[in-house]
Amino acid sequence: MEQAPKPGELFRRNYIRHEALLADSSRARKRVLKLFSSVGSVSARDKFAHAVENELGIDFPQDYGYAPEIFWPRCELSDFLSAITLWVRELSVQDASTFLSGVRRVFAEENLSYEVDDYGGCHFLVDEEFRQLSDRALAELDASRFTAAKTALSQALGSLGPVNQSGKALIRGVFEAVESAFLVVINQPNVQQLNAQAMDNHLKPILLARYTGQSNADDMVDRLLNSFKAWVKSAHPFRHGTPSDQIHEAPIEVAILSATQGMGFLRLLATPSS
Repeated sequence: MEQAPKPGELFRRNYIRHEALLADSSRARKRVLKLFSSVGSVSARDKFAHAVENELGIDFPQDYGYAPEIFWPRCELSDFLSAITLWVRELSVQDASTFLSGVRRVFAEENLSYEVDDYGGCHFLVDEEFRQLSDRALAELDASRFTAAKTALSQALGSLGPVNQSGKALIRGVFEAVESAFLVVINQPNVQQLNAQAMDNHLKPILLARYTGQSNADDMVDRLLNSFKAWVKSAHPFRHGTPSDQIHEAPIEVAILSATQGMGFLRLLATPSS
């Protein structure tokens, strides 16, 4: 869901928005380096360098002396996220609070797919399994004919960011992606919506032809379509507006379940017919 531009906000934060959450960001790394340099003592920095080597098993860079400006931008992603935790462990309570607040702001503004707990531990915003599923679904939509579906899915996944998180936006965006892919696959100019009738009339013959070698193809396709129709029905309440005095936001766990199922149907639709 698009957010209105904020008065006085930086141009790139108002208008240059990533469609999906990012695994890594050179801008985020540089900003975390600045945060690192703004807190902590010389002694804490020395202990941090030793902790990096002891806990991560890598050399802390030395360029005519201690070189965090090399480490933070260039280390592997897992080491970058782990180093945040190691640095928090060396800080005073006040400095740790300042550093964590800054890191959370950076992760939100640079649209990274992580959150940070009160002890400096970095975690996926949802979980690794969901991230892998969404990555595979996006990859399945690489064909140019699925450009609209891929864009809708990317924007939907962006609603799982650490700020302005919206389950309703996730459900609506995934539904839009599935509907777009469905219309591409059935290739019927007179059909404009994803619904049960269109599934029976146009998708069912495609799936029966795809699975013609299966001994139970008719029953399998019927059950699959029944599941597909149930998913469409479950998403329906979150795809429309409500009276202004009502808040109709989907619980995030319900939205993630719906999105997970929807991405499965997306992959089914994007599978080339033999």
